[in-house]
Amino acid sequence: MLAGLLCLSVFYKANAQSGRKNDVIVKRDSSRIQALITQMTYEKINYRDLGTADSAKTYIYLDQVARVLLKNGKNINVRDSIPAGKTPPDSVGQYADLNNLPTNAFEKSVVMANSDQLRDKYQYHKDKSIDGKTGAIVFTSVAVVSLVSGLIISSTGDSPDNKTIGNSLAIAGPVVGIVLGGIGFKNYKIHRAKAEKVKAELERRNQPLTTFRFMPRFDPLNKSAHLTLSMSF
Repeated sequence: MLAGLLCLSVFYKANAQSGRKNDVIVKRDSSRIQALITQMTYEKINYRDLGTADSAKTYIYLDQVARVLLKNGKNINVRDSIPAGKTPPDSVGQYADLNNLPTNAFEKSVVMANSDQLRDKYQYHKDKSIDGKTGAIVFTSVAVVSLVSGLIISSTGDSPDNKTIGNSLAIAGPVVGIVLGGIGFKNYKIHRAKAEKVKAELERRNQPLTTFRFMPRFDPLNKSAHLTLSMSF
């Protein structure tokens, strides 16, 4: 049963009635990783590391894993089915000049990452840049609408309340909108620049931004198997 699992890509669903709080990856050296597992393939486990502040997305190759303890209570033993010492074709730090690493933490993480990690980084920063750009557009629009609405309200009618409300809206709305819009635009620029650095590193390695893979998939919760197309970009 275990040998079959190792040839399949396994996607895990959260179980609210589980006894465990998190998924746990038990490594061959007996250390444990508190994780949220998103995918398990025949060669690696994709997960979010709950032991880090930002719950960073990463992965671990199965040759480093002894057991996987799912939060739904199920255990998967992999130690005896994966040959120890398996070296992935694109390993961490393979393309880095270890004697001349960048001092900037992000740039160092880029040159030390393998290509799969870089594709994940690229997608993350690309999505964040889109979110920042969208936020900048939305809040700038709110600023303009608030200014126009406030001027219209303050100029209509003779009631002092109209002028008070209108003037307040015409001042506060643009201030809030411009501040939040500026934050969104700043995030857009930051994440776009990071995405471009990751893209440049992939191009330096002659690695694609997009990868396609056909993989069998097995869902241990429903005991069903499927053939899926995996695409990373």
